[in-house]
Amino acid sequence: MKKSGAAMKPPAHGESAMEVGTPHLRAAEKGSRPMRARKKLAFAAFTTVVFVGVLELALWLCGVRPDLYDQDPYVGFSSSVPLFSERTRASGRIDMLTAANKTAFFNVQRFEQPKPAGTYRIFCVGGSTTYGRPYGDRTSFSGWLRSFLPVADPSRRWQVINAGGISYASYRVAFLMEELAQYEPDLFVIYCGHNEFLERRTYGQLIAAPRVLTDVRAWLSRTRICAATSRLVGAAVNRGATSARTREVLTGEVDTILDHSVGPEDYHRDHFQHDQVFRHFELNLNRMIDIAWAVGAQVVLVTPAGNLRDCGPFKSEHRSGLTHADAERFGALLDAAAAARADDYPQRALAALDAAVALDNRHAEAHYQRGRALVELGRHEAAKTALQRAVEEDVCPLRAPAAVRKFVLKAASQRNVPLIDFADAVERDAEHGIPGSEQFLDHVHPNIATNRALALQIVDALHQEGVVSLSTDWNDTAVQAVVERVEARLDRRAHGAALLNVAKVFAWAGKLEEAERLASQATQWMGANAESCYIRGLAASTRGDPAASIECYRNALEINPDYVDALYNLGLLLARDGRVDEAIRQFSRVLTLRPHHTQAHNNVGAALASRGRLSLAVSHYRMALKIDPQNANAHYNLGLAMAVEGDTKQAVKHLRSALRAQPDHRKAREKLAKIERVSKSEI
Repeated sequence: MKKSGAAMKPPAHGESAMEVGTPHLRAAEKGSRPMRARKKLAFAAFTTVVFVGVLELALWLCGVRPDLYDQDPYVGFSSSVPLFSERTRASGRIDMLTAANKTAFFNVQRFEQPKPAGTYRIFCVGGSTTYGRPYGDRTSFSGWLRSFLPVADPSRRWQVINAGGISYASYRVAFLMEELAQYEPDLFVIYCGHNEFLERRTYGQLIAAPRVLTDVRAWLSRTRICAATSRLVGAAVNRGATSARTREVLTGEVDTILDHSVGPEDYHRDHFQHDQVFRHFELNLNRMIDIAWAVGAQVVLVTPAGNLRDCGPFKSEHRSGLTHADAERFGALLDAAAAARADDYPQRALAALDAAVALDNRHAEAHYQRGRALVELGRHEAAKTALQRAVEEDVCPLRAPAAVRKFVLKAASQRNVPLIDFADAVERDAEHGIPGSEQFLDHVHPNIATNRALALQIVDALHQEGVVSLSTDWNDTAVQAVVERVEARLDRRAHGAALLNVAKVFAWAGKLEEAERLASQATQWMGANAESCYIRGLAASTRGDPAASIECYRNALEINPDYVDALYNLGLLLARDGRVDEAIRQFSRVLTLRPHHTQAHNNVGAALASRGRLSLAVSHYRMALKIDPQNANAHYNLGLAMAVEGDTKQAVKHLRSALRAQPDHRKAREKLAKIERVSKSEI
C-alpha cells in the first residue's frame, strides 16, 4: 500500500508523467479500497464507542440515572408508601422502622440511619419465603443469617434486614429496592420467582413486540443516554402531559387473584401470558442487579425451590380438543387409579394413569398422581420427571416453573453475580432427589431446618466472595450452639397456629391431603385443637372413610361445641349413615347458632321429610329459598314435597326453578319428566 501511495504523487516540476505504469497502479489503488473502508469503519466504531462512553460518564456525573433504575417499563404503581419510616429516639438517633401500614405484608424491622461506621448491611428481599412464612422473621433464612454471621465472623458488625414481602413478585421487589437503595446497603440477597402469577395484570404492545425488539429496548433502558433523550423528547413533545404509552398500573400493595375468588378457578391456561410473565421476570432480575450496583452494593441471587413430591397442582385443565367421551373415560381412569392406590396396588394405578395421560397430556393432576405411583414403585427418576411436569402444567402456578430457575441462572452467569442454586441443593438433600415434606411445610415454604440450611449456604457464598472471614471457631459445634439458642426462644403455640393457618389455606384450595398433614403437625406444636380435628375430618371424608371423619368431627365438637362447620358436616354424615334423628339434632344446633344457614335448612328439611314430618320440612325448604332464592337443591326438595302433597302445579314450578338454577341437576330433570309423563297419561 505504501508503494501505491508513492506512485500516486503528482510529478515534480519539469518531469513528465509516464502512462505505461498507470493500469498497474490503478489496480493497486482499487485493491486498497476495501482495506481503507475497513479502517474507516473501525475508526468510526472506535470514536463512537469513545463518544458514547464519555457521554455516559458525563451524564453519570450530572446525576442522570437509567430508565430501568427508576421505573419498570411494564407496570407502574398507584401509590408509593415507603416500607420504612423515620423514628427519632430520645438520644436524637434516627431509626428506620417498618411502617405500621406495611406490617400485614412485612416483618417489623428496625435499623439506624445513617448506617453506623463499620456496619455491613444486608437486605434480604423477595416474597413470603424470604419473609419466613408461615412463621416469621426469627426462623426465616434471613433470621438464621442474622444469628450465624456474628459467630462465623466476629470481626464485623453485621446487620441483616428482612425485607421479604408476602406475595411480592419480582416487579414489586424491584420497586421496593429503589427505596432500600437509599439506606446504604452493602449486599442484597434476592430470592424471587414463586409469586410471578399471583396478581392479575395485562401486557400491552410494549411487551407483545418481537423478542429482539424487547431485548434491545431492555438494553437501551440501562443507558443514561437513552434516559436523557427520552426525557428531553418527552418534555418537548408533551410539555408535562401524560405519555401516550401507558403502563399497567397496579395497586400500591399486593392484590392477588386468589383474594377475589373461591379457590383457583379464575386461573386458565394462557401460553401468551406465561411468556410475557417470564420476560417481565427476566427484566426485573436485571433491573434489581442494576439498582444494587448503582449504589455500590453487591448481589447474591438464589434459585427458588419447591415441594415436588408432597404437593399436587392447584388447578388442572384438560387439553384443548378433548372430546366429551374421552373426558369421561379420562375421569374414570383417574378414579380407577385412586382406588388402586388406596388398595395398595401402585402398578395397577400406574397403568390407569398411563392411559389417562395418553388421552390428555396437559392435565396436571394426572401427571402428579402418575409421579406418586412411580415413587411407590421405586422408579424415582421417572417419578421426578412426572412430578416436575405436574408443576409445569399447573394452571394456577403458585410454584415457580422450571423457566424461572433458568432465568436466575442466566442472570447470574451473564452479569457475573454470585449464585446459590438452592433448588439444586434441596434436590441433593432430598430422598431420591425429589423434594417433599421433609424440606417444605407446604408448596414452597421451607421448614425451619431448610431455612437454616439456606442461611448456611449464604454464609459459605459470602466467604467465597471474600465478604466473610471465617473464625477458627466456626464449626459444627458453633452452628449447633446457635441453633439451640434460637430454638429455645421459639413460641410453640405461635408456631402451631402458623402451621394451622397454612393447613386451612390448603383445605380452602381443596388440597386435603396436604392440609391433613399440616394440621397434624400443628397439633404436635400446640396440642389438640378443634380446627385441626375438623380438617382431619374433611380429609377422612374425602378419602372415603366416614367413620374416621365422624370421630374427627366429634373430637372437634368436644373442644368447641359451637363449631358450626363441624356440626353441619357431622349432620350430613349421620344422615347418610341412616342415623336421621341424630342428624336432625346436629342440623337444629347449627340453625340455633346460625339461623340463616341455607344448607342446614335444606338438609334438616330432607331429614324431617324422611321421618314423615312433611309440613315442618316444607317450612325449612321455604326458609332456605327465602335466604337464597336460587338454591337448586331447596327447589328440588320442595318440588318433591309438593308432589307428595298432590300439588302438581307447585311441584312442576319448583322443579323447573331447580333446573334454571342448575341446568345439570339430573334428579330434578328426571322427576320433572316423570311428573309430566303422568300428567299427559291422565289427560
